[in-house]
Amino acid sequence: MRVLFRGSILQRLRLAAGLILFTFAATHFLNHAVGLFGLDAMQEVQAWRKAVTRSPLGSIILISAISLHIVLALTKLARRTTFRMPTWEWFQILTGLIIPFLLIPHIVNTRVANRFFGVKDTYLYELINLWPDNAIMFTCLLLIVWAHGCVGLHYWLRLSRSYSKYVPVLYTIAVALPIAALAGFVSAGREARLEASDAESLAEIKLESNWPSDEVFETIFWLVDSGRAVFALILAAISLVFIVRLILEIAAPKIVIQYVSGPRVRVPKGPTLLEISRRFAVPHASVCGGRARCSTCRVRIESGLDELAPPGPTEAATLNSIKASEDVRLACQIRPASSLTVVRLLQPDMKSRAASKAEGEAQGVERTVAILFLDVRGFTSLSQDKLPYDVVYLLNAFFAAAGQAIRNQGGWIDKYLGDGLMAVFGHDSNPRIGARQALRAAREIDLSLDKVNAQLVTELGQPLKVGIGIHLGPVVMGRIGYRDSASMTVIGRTVNTASRLEALTKEKKCQFIASIDVTKAAELPTEELDHELVTVRGLSTPLEIVRLVQARDLPIEALAIARRADDTKSRSKSGERNPQPAK
Repeated sequence: MRVLFRGSILQRLRLAAGLILFTFAATHFLNHAVGLFGLDAMQEVQAWRKAVTRSPLGSIILISAISLHIVLALTKLARRTTFRMPTWEWFQILTGLIIPFLLIPHIVNTRVANRFFGVKDTYLYELINLWPDNAIMFTCLLLIVWAHGCVGLHYWLRLSRSYSKYVPVLYTIAVALPIAALAGFVSAGREARLEASDAESLAEIKLESNWPSDEVFETIFWLVDSGRAVFALILAAISLVFIVRLILEIAAPKIVIQYVSGPRVRVPKGPTLLEISRRFAVPHASVCGGRARCSTCRVRIESGLDELAPPGPTEAATLNSIKASEDVRLACQIRPASSLTVVRLLQPDMKSRAASKAEGEAQGVERTVAILFLDVRGFTSLSQDKLPYDVVYLLNAFFAAAGQAIRNQGGWIDKYLGDGLMAVFGHDSNPRIGARQALRAAREIDLSLDKVNAQLVTELGQPLKVGIGIHLGPVVMGRIGYRDSASMTVIGRTVNTASRLEALTKEKKCQFIASIDVTKAAELPTEELDHELVTVRGLSTPLEIVRLVQARDLPIEALAIARRADDTKSRSKSGERNPQPAK
């Protein structure tokens, strides 16, 4: 959790302000959703909310949060030296600039009208003003505010190791809440408009709400226009600052940044090294977006280290967390004042770096997945009298069948291990689906052996036999290796345990062993299967396993039902997709 709160004081203030505003928006939208139960229920909940948000303390916190968030965001925007950035950062900037133009009328018509003109801005008052003429604008405001907040939360929380566990629940909430809020808004809006359609009822509503006079409405409109004009002038000033800076940089003295295994660029003093990389389209990993919360943008300074300012508290905290050497710095924090030679220590995925998720996974993320190890029994003795070509042919025939089974069930082969392989399931879904996929793949591999053995009976002289071990648990997934040889892989205790379960099939004289964690996650009935507690090297406590003489004996009915449920869920998410990570 500590990584989430790294950053300078200003970054932490902006984060705190954003969280306060997101909480306010979420409760406000929940209040909208209550409109599904009627306008009266909506207004009753609003009274409880206003008791908090419009109390002296609540008002101070809310006004301070919105002021800080806007000021700090605009300050950061003005300090940018390049607008080359990931798509999600562009989205945050653009939505952040649109929100004030849509939000100003809402604030002036509610809180300002209440505070300065005595208007009782109940939901009934506001809905009569909004429905139906301004319904589209209000809908756009709600969706943009919610999307802006959710994207910001996602790219903040993804730095947490436990975040992936809660993604399905959070995703459901992120989709369901705005839908419910808009449904409540529509339902209550129609009810309010129907109530206001009667002249006597409308007169009573205006009396109870202290409806603004024409003169007051003119003042309200003037305040809205003035607020938008001021914000537009601020944006124009920021644009002017950026243009002037670019003009001054043309004549400014230049320094040279040499990227080892990369280009040599000439730049003026001022930008951070990460901004320099982005300006010249030099691939540079940065999962947290240059906020010094992660360490993915780190570089080793080959020359010019003495000319750099020492790390500030924020940079030092992050570097200390990874026990970095003195010549390692964060590209998002250093502002070169003289020429540097640097080595990017984490190489981004050149082919898929435009996708922030792929980039983040390439640098290392934690996932709970199912790991399957597969090994051919006695292949050394089977192949010792054969020519090299024949050995390769036999292995490829087996791997083609096993690989197809793994692919059919949504897994990907992490690596080949001589006459065996390791496969990963559930890296892009969830542990339950991953466990089910692994079990179905094991069963399909066993069945595919019949066809392979029938094809190779003359070459082998005896049927191929395999051992399969499956375990479920957390792994670290990332791109590991040197330069072009680096590839996506998974590491961790879960991998070691799955490997040892596969080796245990020799001792237990069976084909299939899975940990109880796998069958529980898959919700597989195992009452009729053999259970056993075994000691696994590397684990401090015995591990309960389920073993079968053949994987084809796994309960086909339960796995078939699970397959249909998983396929339906996958299609409802994004349609057909290739589950294998980009290599």
